[in-house]
Amino acid sequence: MNLLVTVGGAVLALGLLILIVTVLRRPSRSPEQLTVAALKARLAEEQAPAEEAAERLVAPELEHASAQQAKES
Repeated sequence: MNLLVTVGGAVLALGLLILIVTVLRRPSRSPEQLTVAALKARLAEEQAPAEEAAERLVAPELEHASAQQAKES
């Protein structure tokens, strides 16, 4: 009976050890993986009209009316 308890305890301990190691070694979420929301945002940006894309490329200092007037003068 003592041998059976010892073997059972060893198998149980080994099983718990394997479980702990597999949980700790589970790969975490990689920053290289994209979410569905990120994919949708990228697709929407690619399908945006060229006008909107050009507006986003304008430097922030050129977006002000005073900067545009100075440029025209």
